[in-house]
Amino acid sequence: MKRTRVTAKLRLYPDPILKAVCEPVGDDEDVSGIIRDMMHILTNSKTGVGLAAPQAGHTKRVIIVAQAGFYTIMINPVLLDFSDIKAAREEWCLSYPGRSKTILRPTEVIVGYRLQNGLKDQRRMFDFQARIALHEIDHLDGKCKVGE
Repeated sequence: MKRTRVTAKLRLYPDPILKAVCEPVGDDEDVSGIIRDMMHILTNSKTGVGLAAPQAGHTKRVIIVAQAGFYTIMINPVLLDFSDIKAAREEWCLSYPGRSKTILRPTEVIVGYRLQNGLKDQRRMFDFQARIALHEIDHLDGKCKVGE
């Protein structure tokens, strides 16, 4: 079997792709290459806890949320619900090195998404994991509150 060399690089501000609004992934679209690039960047990062496709140079709606060595890949993530309770916490972003900002976000969210096998799923997330998902979804909409 031939191995594919991964050459994905983290996109850093002011790369214009970080401001791009990402396109939905089609039902039969193969995003395994995008996911491979994203996993390469995220697993080689010392501090990353999540990544959005534009940070890896792709304008598709794909994010990865990492926590405790477990990676959740979300294709076409959609915020389905969120709590009224919010918390302000400091956030960082791999694409904006050296910057941080205190951001107010809901402490609980429900995100709907598609799995790699095409099945639909949803996940209720709390506190830090909810914050990661919201941060990465912002990236898909061409926003990063840390960089504003």
